[in-house]
Parts: sequence; structure tokens; C-alpha cells
Amino acid sequence: MRDPPSGPRLLALARTVLSEELTPLLPPDRQDEARLVAAAMALAEREAAAGDAHFATILSELAAFYQEGPSPSRCAGPSLSLHCGERAGVRGDPADLLRRFAADLRCGAFAAARERAARALLWRLTLARLRLEHPEFLAANGFA
Repeated sequence: MRDPPSGPRLLALARTVLSEELTPLLPPDRQDEARLVAAAMALAEREAAAGDAHFATILSELAAFYQEGPSPSRCAGPSLSLHCGERAGVRGDPADLLRRFAADLRCGAFAAARERAARALLWRLTLARLRLEHPEFLAANGFA
């Protein structure tokens, strides 16, 4: 007995049919839209195949980063009236944790020693997102 195709495999099959068989049948003014749908399907396929394990590891390291070190210093500037770290809790939703990290980076909240660790986390997050969203960019620029 054969197992049914996985979700990523089904997306790949549907994307192939759309790109190779259906798009050429569409009027030229609608083909760009079909290519956009195919690109969205490719992204969903990569996300489904990759799972959340890699991002979960990075997010747990980010949470540990906030738990290990002192709270960031007060952000400068008239538009930020809170301490950067007050924007979201360490144990909150992953999206809240990422928003907090982004806000802290934008306002330069990390001291020199913690800035190196923050930059390393940002680099790993960036590479992980590019692997999912634009793997061709990484390949074209020498990243495996």
C-alpha cells in the first residue's frame, strides 16, 4: 500500500501543472498573476517541507538571549517613550519576541558585548528566512 503524497509534494505537483500547463493557456495579461500564484505555492511548499524546527531553535535562543542579559537601555528619540524591552515579554508569542528584538535593534538598545550576540541572532534569522523565501538569492551569492 502506498502512502498518499505529502503536502509539499502536492503543492509541487499543483505548481507544476499551473506553471507548465495552465499558464500558457491564459491570456497574456493574466499570465503574470498565474506566475505570482505559482511563486506563492513554491514558498508554501518550502515552508511546509522545512517545518518549524529551525526557527524554533533560533526563537528559543532569542528568548534565552533576553533572559541571560540585562534589560536593554532606554531608547533615545521622541517616538519611543518606553524602554525597548518593554515592548513584548520574553515568554510571549514568537511574533511578539521578534517585534521586541526588531525594536531593540532599531533603537540601538544593546551594549557592545550584547550587540555581537544580537547581530549573530539577526544574521541567523535572516539566513533562515532567505532559505525559505529566496533560496536562489543565497545560491547566487555563494551561500549553501
